Amino acid sequence: MKILAAIDSFKGSATSEQLNTAALSGILAAFPDLQVQSIPIADGGEGVLDVLAYQENAIRKTIQTTDLLGRQLEVPYLLLGDTAIIESAKIIGIDLVTVGSESISRATTFGLGAVVQSAIQAGAKTIIVSLRGTGTSDGGQGFLKSLETTDLSGVTLIGASDVTNPYYGENGAATIFAAQKGATAAQITQFNARDARFAQELLRDRGIDLQKIPGTGAAGGLGGAIALLGGQLISGFKLISDLVHLEQAILESDLVLTGEGHLDYQSSQGKVVSGVAKLAKKHGKPCVALVGSRSDDLGMLENDLTAAFSIQTRPISLDDAIMTQTTLKNMANTAQNIARLIESFR
Repeated sequence: MKILAAIDSFKGSATSEQLNTAALSGILAAFPDLQVQSIPIADGGEGVLDVLAYQENAIRKTIQTTDLLGRQLEVPYLLLGDTAIIESAKIIGIDLVTVGSESISRATTFGLGAVVQSAIQAGAKTIIVSLRGTGTSDGGQGFLKSLETTDLSGVTLIGASDVTNPYYGENGAATIFAAQKGATAAQITQFNARDARFAQELLRDRGIDLQKIPGTGAAGGLGGAIALLGGQLISGFKLISDLVHLEQAILESDLVLTGEGHLDYQSSQGKVVSGVAKLAKKHGKPCVALVGSRSDDLGMLENDLTAAFSIQTRPISLDDAIMTQTTLKNMANTAQNIARLIESFR
């Protein structure tokens, strides 16, 4: 039997690689003759660079830029041949600020432009920007300003996100996402009105309708800025899974292990567990999710997953549960028990 581990990172606790290694180590401790494979995975949000750093041709670069509040910081990006991978959360991430009305009023995507410029200078012909985990809601205006004199001809710009929200409106960037980034009700109204004016002027003057392009509301409207610059908006999970050849690995496996920090019905919306489970189902492979916690209602995931288990072994506080050592120990233990159960029926 060959077992594949493709587990998403548990935010604030353990990386995808750590979790895969823990799960497979637990299995091998009991069944040393089994074949195993680890594929670090992400959905286009936080952890993208960590996942793709394991590619043979990955080269890590760093650049000095500014974060979402204009503070200096050094950030990494990756080169995979002539393709650059930029994790926007490293530059304009919500984890870089204390969330509140004051921070969201100042938050800008401007600093992201310097990283794109650096990638072009390094020879990148394709630039992929992951769009999850940002703390901005500036409609991508800062990003546009930072690149207004940059020659993007010959460069393919790609925004990676599974968000399909429009640029503005009742399902737009500000209305749906700004509150979680600290915006007040008044600020949300203000941001939405600003985005609507910009989009309507763009449609009138240049014939570009951001509202008809799915995903322009991603990352506080940064998706719209990428589209305006001639870029593409594509599924973050599909992009990453293609780069790491996940589907082929699933095809060659007998059991697939996946997981994330918290599993619920929203996990079916472009997250790793959903993507892995769908690929496994496509090829008739059992897929088991090992998660930090799970809800009773998993929505559409119930149709794709074989089973889903929390790795916790007792009642435990969140602070204790997310301790890295605890998470990895519990992951190894749970994965080993899954393997024991399956082996008992063989």
